[in-house]
Parts: sequence; structure tokens; C-alpha cells
Amino acid sequence: SFSTSRSLKCLIKKKVLLIMMSAYIFLLDYLHRILKNHTAHACDGETLSIRCPTRTSVAVVSAFYGRRVPSPYLCPQANPNITEENTDSLRRVSRKCHGRTNCSVLADAQGFGDPCFPGTKKHLRVSFTCATRQKH
Repeated sequence: SFSTSRSLKCLIKKKVLLIMMSAYIFLLDYLHRILKNHTAHACDGETLSIRCPTRTSVAVVSAFYGRRVPSPYLCPQANPNITEENTDSLRRVSRKCHGRTNCSVLADAQGFGDPCFPGTKKHLRVSFTCATRQKH
């Protein structure tokens, strides 16, 4: 019975330790997801979607709409050696996304203006974090 009691205590300690380790791993994963900078891309005419975990909101770090060299694999086009951008992209994306749990932004010249030569394939790139919402 002393031996049984001792093995039961040992088993309970192991289970508690396992639960604590699982919670710790979950917390680290959660913190990594909300603190890390994320990047979302969309080619011209596509919708860029951003989604943050529950109780967090989008904090837009930077936004770019246009064509940046080198990007031969992102929205490929005949002449990839062009760099042009709309300098108002950050304000436009922030207005639609900042402070929300999720958002969608259409990557098109109608919404962002066309900073490029006609026929240039543009893309939207947004860098963001998922920030913990402040309690009011």
C-alpha cells in the first residue's frame, strides 16, 4: 500500500507535468503566431485575405502595391525588371484592416491607382502582425 501510494503520486506528478508542458507549448505557439510578422500576397485582380487568431487584431506594418524587382516568380510577366509602386498603399490597407480580426483587400488598379506602365502585372504585399487586443 505504501508502494501503491507512492506510484500513484508519481503517476499524478507525471500527468501534471505533461499537462503543464502541453500548456507551455500551446502558449509558445500562440505567442509566436501573434508576435511574428506575417506577409500576405495577391496578384492584380486577386483578393488578399488576412486572418488573425481570436482576441487579436491586425496591425499593418507595411503595404506595397505595384511591381518590385526582383519578383520573377510572383505574378510573372514578360519584363520583370520594372520597379514601380503606389506610395499610398499602407494608408489604404490600414484603413481596411488595422484593428480587425480579419479582412480582405482587392489588389487592383481601381482601388490603389496604377503606378506602372500599361500592361505591367502588379501585386499587393502586406506585412502585418496579430496584436493582442487592448481591454477598454
